[in-house]
Amino acid sequence: MPQTEKSVLHVEGTDDGHVIAHLLSRHGVDIDTSGVEIKVAQGKDALLPAMDTAVRLSTGRSVGFVLDADEVPEDRWRAARGRLEGTGVNLPKDIPQAGFMGETELYQAQVGVWLMPDNSQAGALEHFLQGLVADGDALFAHAKTSTALAKDKGAAFSEGKRLKSELHAWLAWQEEPGLRYGSALKAHYFGHDSDAALAFVNWFGQVFLTP
Repeated sequence: MPQTEKSVLHVEGTDDGHVIAHLLSRHGVDIDTSGVEIKVAQGKDALLPAMDTAVRLSTGRSVGFVLDADEVPEDRWRAARGRLEGTGVNLPKDIPQAGFMGETELYQAQVGVWLMPDNSQAGALEHFLQGLVADGDALFAHAKTSTALAKDKGAAFSEGKRLKSELHAWLAWQEEPGLRYGSALKAHYFGHDSDAALAFVNWFGQVFLTP
């Protein structure tokens, strides 16, 4: 029998895909049996231009996009709105804090857009993950202090990569050092129930799992 084409969640990078798959698993959703494929682009510069085509090819299925908000969430939202013009998807002017969920009658598709970390703050995947570190985690506080000291001593990471450096320092001190983000989430080094994580899982369910 021919296989039914899957709905597709488009993400910017490999880490995004792994984190999302393991986060959903922690909430009881097996991505492999969900009917949803996670497709990885090579960054936002590849994902943004592909959005309109992805919607046009998704007839009868759901399609979603996860983008980093970066420094100015409103700019990223305007870029997403612009890319979806002409597909019959009416994105509002303001970013929906629960993530965007809508339909296009033109292509008979359910469409979703989520801006990392939480559809309101500036940031990226690392900011989403920071929210999954337990409140008061002494080791993460030490990672922040150590990263600042390393910077003072000439560490070459840019200011925009400071949080990424802090998270990797923290991961280097876990029981199994140096796991990638998704594997660390699977290993329960990260939590899974921050406000942003719960909102994301709800958004995913409404876009992809609601009949």
